[in-house]
Amino acid sequence: MNEGRRGVVALTVTMVLAGTMLADATHVGANEGTTNVKYDADSAAEYHQLWANIYGPLELTPGNSGTFSVTKHGTQVSAVPFDVGADFSVFDHLKYIAISSQSFDMPASGSLEFSVDMTAETPGTQDGRVIHGCYGPPGSFTALTDPCDHSYAQVAREGQQAGVVLNMVNFETGQLFDWFLSGNAAFALIERLPTAVTGSPGTGIDLAYTQIIKEVTVQPGKKHNVAIRYTRGPNESYVEYFLDGKLFTRVDDVGVPLDKQNVSFTGYAPSIGNGEPLKDRLDSFVIGHGLFSLLDAFPYQHPDAPDLSVSIPLSERLFGQGAVGTWDKFVVTTKTQ
Repeated sequence: MNEGRRGVVALTVTMVLAGTMLADATHVGANEGTTNVKYDADSAAEYHQLWANIYGPLELTPGNSGTFSVTKHGTQVSAVPFDVGADFSVFDHLKYIAISSQSFDMPASGSLEFSVDMTAETPGTQDGRVIHGCYGPPGSFTALTDPCDHSYAQVAREGQQAGVVLNMVNFETGQLFDWFLSGNAAFALIERLPTAVTGSPGTGIDLAYTQIIKEVTVQPGKKHNVAIRYTRGPNESYVEYFLDGKLFTRVDDVGVPLDKQNVSFTGYAPSIGNGEPLKDRLDSFVIGHGLFSLLDAFPYQHPDAPDLSVSIPLSERLFGQGAVGTWDKFVVTTKTQ
């Protein structure tokens, strides 16, 4: 079994355990007014107290290209090129991910914000790169020379080929807010992962979605402060994305896909169902950060939609691209109303 396959096995096992592990995490309560929590490490030992690789080390597995370092200037993870790939569900997306050991409470009325300084290099990405596949079950299309009755082809943005990310995650519902930063671009993404991925019950394919809200060109090599702020109250539930201190985009009615709200987005990827409002269930979030790719066709080979399943061979997933990411000055800000 190669290292990429080992990563998939590790991810499969830990995905089942994720709900239990996160349930045991320490909660940092929200007090009246505004509170700020600095969530930084100055050494690898401190880092591993603050963060957990609950899906396995993936690119950092011995034999892969991944490297890891922590200094007072931040955490850096490098994987050039990517070695980990899988033609199964969303397992190809994760190249490296760490989840905060602390879970941060969401006020009943107020906001919770995660922010960090990030830099990104994504060597090997290609402008206009087309990802090819074939409609069929996982693993059914192993090479582009195979016959394909119903072919699939989609242009992948640079950040989809390789991205450095900040995640704001509620595992109980599968709701995520994400920043993707690549060498020349940044985009904000909103998604809700189904039960088939998270293991948390009650999220069918009709409630799941993954949509890139908005993309912008950035200066290569520049450090950017990215922030995600979720706000709820008696009559509101919205998420805001900030780039270098300025509001980048906002999504209302969290839990309802953008296309079902008639909100403009990049087109990746149209939802299947209507979703549902999640205001009353988003009671806490954890922080995530890592290296990702996003090359699959939604709904990611979901068992309830076999006609939409797309198999993409590893040669199309791993084509020499990689990523180097740094994260520094994690801050958690809670405001109560």
